[in-house]
Amino acid sequence: MERFDSKGMMIMPNPLKSEIAGKKKVLIVDQLFCQNGHNLISKRAIFNGYPGLLIKVRQDDDAGLIALSPFYGENSRFTLDIDLIDQKILSLMCPVCGVEMPVISPCNCGGNLVAFFLTKECDFRNCVGICTRVNCSNSHIVHSGELITRSMLESL
Repeated sequence: MERFDSKGMMIMPNPLKSEIAGKKKVLIVDQLFCQNGHNLISKRAIFNGYPGLLIKVRQDDDAGLIALSPFYGENSRFTLDIDLIDQKILSLMCPVCGVEMPVISPCNCGGNLVAFFLTKECDFRNCVGICTRVNCSNSHIVHSGELITRSMLESL
């Protein structure tokens, strides 16, 4: 996949062309925090007009940034300063303070689900869980202690 167009501009995935964005009901995450209160939603990573999640990652001895789509269920991403290896386990960290995100639970792929908090209070009852394994699409949202699933969104 090419990273830059003929004018040198970075090519970003367009969620509107995806199956998720074509649905009538879409959940867009507009704020996520590390446990030190830094907002990880950044205008440095725009996905169809919406700021994305910007996180620091470590893979073995390499480190870089990953920008993830703010659309729940959309697996678009791009990387800066790192080439990800399929199925490798990453450390996911805050790009501001470098703190590693806390583990919520093991993922069924063998990685871990780590927490990104919906509020500055760092409450596991209000968080987004993202798997640490490259290309595992397992993620979930917990709001007020209840698991929010894609099927719940579709039934609204």
